[in-house]
Amino acid sequence: MESERTVDRLTVMDASFVYSEDGLSHNDVSMVLIFEGPAPTRVEIMQAIADRIALVPRFRQKIRHLPYAVGLPVWVDDVSFDIDRHVKVRPAQAAEDPVGQAVSRIMSVPMDMTIPLWQVHLVPGLPDDRWLLVVRMHHAMVDGVNSTEIVRLLLSPDPEGEPPVLDNWVPKPDVPDHVLLQRHAQDAWSDSIKAWNDLVQGNVQWPTVPETFDPSPFMQSGIPVNPVVMNGPIGTGRHYGMGSVPLSTLKEIRAGLGGTINDVVLAACGYGYGKALHEHVAAEVQGRTMRTMVPVSLNSNRDVVGGNEIGAMVVEIPLGDMPAVDRLARIHEQTGAFKSLKDAMPADAINPGSSLMSPMILMLGTRMAASAPTFVNTVITNVPGPQTPLYLLGRKMHRLGACIALWAPLRIAISVMSYDGTATINVVTDEGTFPTVTPLLDAIQEGFDDLLAAARAAA
Repeated sequence: MESERTVDRLTVMDASFVYSEDGLSHNDVSMVLIFEGPAPTRVEIMQAIADRIALVPRFRQKIRHLPYAVGLPVWVDDVSFDIDRHVKVRPAQAAEDPVGQAVSRIMSVPMDMTIPLWQVHLVPGLPDDRWLLVVRMHHAMVDGVNSTEIVRLLLSPDPEGEPPVLDNWVPKPDVPDHVLLQRHAQDAWSDSIKAWNDLVQGNVQWPTVPETFDPSPFMQSGIPVNPVVMNGPIGTGRHYGMGSVPLSTLKEIRAGLGGTINDVVLAACGYGYGKALHEHVAAEVQGRTMRTMVPVSLNSNRDVVGGNEIGAMVVEIPLGDMPAVDRLARIHEQTGAFKSLKDAMPADAINPGSSLMSPMILMLGTRMAASAPTFVNTVITNVPGPQTPLYLLGRKMHRLGACIALWAPLRIAISVMSYDGTATINVVTDEGTFPTVTPLLDAIQEGFDDLLAAARAAA
């Protein structure tokens, strides 16, 4: 059992994010927080983090690899932890989009994998007396939902803030390699015995397909868009930008046309991708589809802050000119069918025995995935955020965004974060392939307008 392990081992999914680091595909995510009012000092930000850091143990832990890769990496306390190494100041530069420029610069530099995998960047000097905080964390620490929760722990619904959390942390001393190997062997033996007993006793929850499942939505495959226009090798540089749409608009579209908020987001992005690809890279999109990976949270018995409990569904989004209601309906058919499968499969049943996977096989598989045939064209994730105002050091957070990771061959990714009545559309691209995100953001906004017009016409 997890509680009996002698080491805090990364999950297979978390380890895959670590192994995919190759200097170009750096798997980190950032929460992009825009605040109102005068910017605080770096010392004030460090103190605010120090007051709450006891709530996020991963902020003082680093990754340690086992000798000879005999097992998955483990989390260990950083005995030389220094918060000063993690908080940086980057004054905003004069630009048409100072937020986009600041986030692009920050996300274009790979993280230091030898210390705890997080950074906080303070960017003062935005227009309209605002300032930016970029909370950057490696994907091995968090998924989209957990990153939102970690940020929420650092903020407060009260302008006066929360009292400091009692912190009596004392780092556990480093252990020699031979001790780490011995503990790994003990855990591997315990895991093997437990896996065998579960199998013999019939406790293994194998994935099952419900009798009522209808596979037809997944069998209506269209002609895929040419992957050359969207996929391929990537560099280290990133380009980021954000747009916004009122959450009330998304709810009005859902009420008028059906589906879910996530379906509405996917439909608007499908419109936007189709128009941007056709007009700016001369891609053929009429009658084509775009295979989109849509991360989803999985049910889990684990109660942790940080780490990844996510799966993914692949949705074929129709591109090109078509009635907005038809695009939305085609998407909803697929997401609805997937939901019936997800609800029937507990997270622990998706990959039983995965904790016993060889790290060498995982490393090779992760690196080979970048050169494998393109299975999906892009990633679109929608993460609900807090709908009431939050504050840091008495300053109100004005906007909440996110910049998610890119890995070859995916050169474009979209994340949608909602906060206090506004949904923020975030686009990140490989800078060498797509040096600007403005055409795509503008086209996605047109997609929402198209859906809203259809919803009002149907009312």
